[in-house]
Amino acid sequence: MSSAAKLKTSPFRTTKTEYKFVYTLVLVGLASLTLATFFDPLVSQTVMNQNSIFGNIFQNYADQGANIVLIVAFEVLAWLAWQQMSDTFSRYLSTGALLGMAFNQILAALQDMLSYTFSMIHNLQHGIPMGVANNTAAVQNYPEPLRWSLAVVILVILSFAFQRWISHRSFQEKNYLTLAALAGIATVFVATSTVGEMKLLWGRYRPYEMTDILHGSLGHFTPWYHLNGNTHHNSFPSGHTMSGWLFLYLTFFVPRSNYLWQKRLTIFGLAMGLLTAFSRVRIGAHWLSDVTVSSLLVGLMVFIASRILQAHFVENQSINNH
Repeated sequence: MSSAAKLKTSPFRTTKTEYKFVYTLVLVGLASLTLATFFDPLVSQTVMNQNSIFGNIFQNYADQGANIVLIVAFEVLAWLAWQQMSDTFSRYLSTGALLGMAFNQILAALQDMLSYTFSMIHNLQHGIPMGVANNTAAVQNYPEPLRWSLAVVILVILSFAFQRWISHRSFQEKNYLTLAALAGIATVFVATSTVGEMKLLWGRYRPYEMTDILHGSLGHFTPWYHLNGNTHHNSFPSGHTMSGWLFLYLTFFVPRSNYLWQKRLTIFGLAMGLLTAFSRVRIGAHWLSDVTVSSLLVGLMVFIASRILQAHFVENQSINNH
């Protein structure tokens, strides 16, 4: 029996390493949340520094996990449609629409990155702590033609790479990638919707809003379990941390026979989740409880998505070696 057949007929089971991941995530998360319940303000006072280079780098460029998962998913689906559809009209329409969706996500990612970057440059030029004006990336402070030109270049490069990559995949791999793309889109939707709705319900002030340098106003601290309603303050839970943990989903776009890249992207995803979480506390944009709850929610969402997809973070090589 071939290795592919063995993989297909073998019952899917959660590995010991994956169990350890879930147990560790939950136990460390609960311990961190317990600590935050009593010491949220003290933790932020101790580590907060809006001039932190580490904090600014992750604030500026680590908020793209959700966008990147969607870009990859739409690119994969676009070129699968291109190769598998025989009707010319449907082929061009489907591929064009999916590439348009990928392009929209590239634009969204660049909006965040450029806005944060230009805000940071403005702060440095005016003697303001680097992270102050970066806390919201909604302000358009960059040349719009720059964003669109970069998006076009990125789309062309990615589309060329994905078209070639998809063309070399086997029939089974293409079926798997279709499911991985659809599950990725669903995971991002559930994560962003959940975190977004919680932000509205909790209405929590951010640590830097306790001493708002720009507007000369002071916020008031509320513990993580206190719901304030829609106050237009969005500290709880952390959106950046959500995106950081969504990088972990990228490992499921790797064909199940490519163990090396599964390991690399799993390690990368874990690192991005943890480092982004810490960077948000470091720069004063979130409390410890904000990033803890976001880490728990999204880490578990990615794990559940992998069970539905029936894919391990790193597949068991021994199945293919017998």
